[in-house]
Order: sequence, then C-alpha cells, then structure tokens
Amino acid sequence: MAYRLGGGCSIHLSYEGWRSHAVVPPSLCRLAAWVHGFAVVHLPCDDRTMRRDRATLPAMLPIFALVLTVLGCTAASGDSASTWVGTADTADDGTRPWRRSLPSLSSEVTAPRGFHFERAIVHLHSTWSHDACDGEPFDDSGAPRRDCLDDLRRGLCESGIDHAFLTDHPSYFSSATWDDDPTAGAFLPDDGGTLLPSATDPRVYRYTCDDGRVVNWYPGVEDEIMPVGLNQHVPGDAAERDTLYNQGDAAALTAFADAGAVSMLAHTEGRDIETLKTQVDEGLQGVEVFNLHAAFDPTIRSEDLGLDPTSWLIDMAMFTAADTTAQPDLFVLLVLLAQTPSETAWDTLNATGPDDRVVVATAGTDAHQNVFPSPMVDGERPDSYRRMLRWFSQYLWMDGDDLDTAKRTLAAGRFHIAFEALGTPQDFDFHLLGADGTLYEMGSALTDAVLPATLELTCPTLTAASPQGTEAPEISATVYRDGEPWQTDCGSFAITEPGTYRVRIDMIPWHLAPFLGDDADMVTKLMHSYPWVYGNPIRIRSTIP
Repeated sequence: MAYRLGGGCSIHLSYEGWRSHAVVPPSLCRLAAWVHGFAVVHLPCDDRTMRRDRATLPAMLPIFALVLTVLGCTAASGDSASTWVGTADTADDGTRPWRRSLPSLSSEVTAPRGFHFERAIVHLHSTWSHDACDGEPFDDSGAPRRDCLDDLRRGLCESGIDHAFLTDHPSYFSSATWDDDPTAGAFLPDDGGTLLPSATDPRVYRYTCDDGRVVNWYPGVEDEIMPVGLNQHVPGDAAERDTLYNQGDAAALTAFADAGAVSMLAHTEGRDIETLKTQVDEGLQGVEVFNLHAAFDPTIRSEDLGLDPTSWLIDMAMFTAADTTAQPDLFVLLVLLAQTPSETAWDTLNATGPDDRVVVATAGTDAHQNVFPSPMVDGERPDSYRRMLRWFSQYLWMDGDDLDTAKRTLAAGRFHIAFEALGTPQDFDFHLLGADGTLYEMGSALTDAVLPATLELTCPTLTAASPQGTEAPEISATVYRDGEPWQTDCGSFAITEPGTYRVRIDMIPWHLAPFLGDDADMVTKLMHSYPWVYGNPIRIRSTIP
C-alpha cells in the first residue's frame, strides 16, 4: 500500500501477516511506530522491521498517512527556528505570558498544615530503556548517550521536578551495575552529582540544576509491575533479574518490596480487573489513573479507553502549521481527557482491597523522547523531555527532607496529581476530621469508629504567575463516594457512612485562549472541561467484628 502525502513526503507500507515494513525517513518511522504501539525490533529506522502486538494493523494503515501528513510533512515544512512568541504579555490587567519552565513549588504554592509541596514524576524512561532516545539509547562505544541523558536532566530542571522516579524497561536495566561508580550503573549520573545516602548504599542520585535547585533521581522498572524507588536490584544475575522484573505475581511483588521499591502499575487501561484485585491483595500499592501514551495511541484510545482514535490527529494541524501562533506546549489539550476505564478500575480496587490501606493513583508521563525529532515552531521536538515533563506531575505533601520522605509520601498516597499544562493550582486541600476532631490526610485508611466525620475540600485556584489572559478559568469539583459522584461543590460535608472518598477538580481553561492561535473555531472547540487535579482517597471501612 502506498501513499503520496502533501509537502513532497511519500511513504510505502506493506503488511505481511503480523509484520509490517516501512521505508520512510527515520523521524516519521519513529512517529508511526510510537503512535501505533509498535515494538521496534531492528535498528536503524530506515528500512526498519516493526512488529505489532495487536491484530488490527491492516485497518490502521490509512491512519499512518494521516499521522504523517499532520505531524510529519506539515511540521517539517515550517520554519524550525525558535521564532514562536506568545500572544499575551505581562500587563497590569493580570495577564501573564506562557513560560516554558516551571519554578520550584516552594516559591509559588504554600501547602497546608506545615507540609511543603514538591513535584514528582512517576513513569519516566532514561537511556536504560531500549526504546528511548529515538531507539538509540547507547552511543557507538556502548555507553549511554550523553546528549539524550543531558536532555532528560535539563528537562527535569526546567520543568521544576524535584523527584524523578525512573521506570526503565528491564531488558537493558537488568544488566545495569549497582555500585558506587558515579559515571555508570543504574543511576546514569554524571560526575557532578552525588549518590546518597552513601557510596555503599546508593538509593538516590542527587544533582544540582543551573538555578541551584536539586533533583533527586530514583531507579525503577516498568513491565507487568512498575516498582519505583529501588534501593538495589532484585536477586540474581542479569538474566535472572530480567525474568523477575517481567513478572507480576506474588513472588515478584515480594522481591520488589524487599528491594525497597513502591510497587505501582502502569497502563491500567485494558488490564483485567480480577488480576488487578489479586495483585493488590499481594502487595500492589498503586495504579495509573492517566497515561500519556494511552492518551495518544489510536488503538489504545479505541479499544481500551472508548475514545475516538484519531480526532486529535486532525486537530493537531493548529499546532504544527508553519505560521501558527498557538503555543506548541498546549497540543496536549487535544488528548487531556479523563481516562474513565482507569478511574473505574481504581475505584473498584479501593472498594475490594485490603482494609488497612488505600490504592493510590498516579499519572504516567511515560516520556522516552523517541517519537518525533523534527522541531515544532518553537524549535523543540514535540516529545522533548522538557515539554512532556511540564504537562503534569504529582504534588507530594512532604513532611521532611530525609531521603525516604518522597518515597514514603508516594506510598502513603499523600499527594495529588496536577495537570500543570492548564496552570499551577494553589490552595487545594482535602482531608477528613473524625468524630473526636482528629485530622486525617489523603491516603488514610480508617474504620467507622471515626464516624460521624466531616470531609473538608478546598477548591484550588490558579496561581497569579500561571500563563493567562484576561478571562478567568471555570473550575468545578466532584467528590466521589465508592466511584459515584456524591458532592459537586467545595466545602464541608458530613459523613455518616463508610466508603472511599476522593475528589477530582475539572477546569474549562478560558484563561488559555490567547495561547491557542488565531482560529476562533478551534479555540472554541478546545474550551471544554479537562481534569486538572486528582486527590488520592480517604477510605472508611466498616469495623470488623
């Protein structure tokens, strides 16, 4: 099957059983491979063989042409220089320009009750993943590619991330050494950082950004389970570790816990709920309520999320046209929708899981910097680490600064997810006051002895420093009880019955209209409700006789 695309691009695709061959420029091959969920088998990309893990490839081939037309030829034909400027300037009327970087939360948002907020990324790939860095994570000498690694470190700094929970694929990561060499091994550091707490027990790698802020870096794995914050490898040689990292049974969960990890799950969408229930009983601590790869992938959107598979591809033209004035960072709005099947699974697991804990939820960035290297009009590739890491993160409610605080906070569910592409939220608070006045934070698992209780929800507002025009966003709240809407406002709510209570804050981002270009119809189309903040649950179970 052959396609002739606009702008002088051409591709030729053929299908042979379960395999497809594509002869296209490397950047477009990588884009097609990512968008359609291919696993790269052979490198380099030209004349690359790709294998698909689903049986829907023939039906998806025409979409390849659309993908390459919208994201490939259109973007490549534009001026790649960094000439884009926002349409809003800082002014006395309260408007603020777009900013590519985010400052430390400590300088922008005050946390309640003596906590302090720090941003965490959970689900992120480095040069230890075989498919990172455009499928070429190592240089000709076999060493991790320094340019891609530097992009990752720089992206974490510019995005204001404090804690990076890396989740590399086990095929390469399982062979990583785990020692005190600061120039190699599982942490992939450079000479300027420090392994903490000591050279004999490395758990955290800390490096300093140009602005003086520090980033903490934690090794981890993504496969059937996503153990994050490993203190050490699981037992065995490289081959044995690879096998264990690929498992999702009780023995694997025990091994991950013994290695110091918090056991999370990536790609909740499409998972069998009975298997998930068993894994929670065996030690799984959290699941993803949103995954960025799933948000873009047409097949996952259609088969697992129940979304239109390709609508975002058509609308992408507003961000890739050579003369666009739309802020490229905001193309994430095209896919920023609630992933309802994952939310439903999360609620189900909290309804059926062990009585002594909640199942927490994270949002997975899943960045590999491996989709499309050709620049957008701001001079940066669409899938740059900086761009993707800026879109959303976990706000950890930190009560200390020792090396275990971030991981302990993550495991406890004392954090909320913030989609900061919409703006930085401030003043959000969600907690419970028991019958005796005791205060319980998000992540608490309680018995009905706390009843009657009061649930306290303070809606967030947009920080003044967030990019914004003159019109204010429309913010709404939903409190869910056992997965069903229970309250649709902020304030104090009396609780007399057991249940799992969580909150989602949604937003219609009228304040972003000045950053979405000159097509009024498209701007209007994007003015709908988006998830902005997810709070983790507070769970009240009936007293066990």
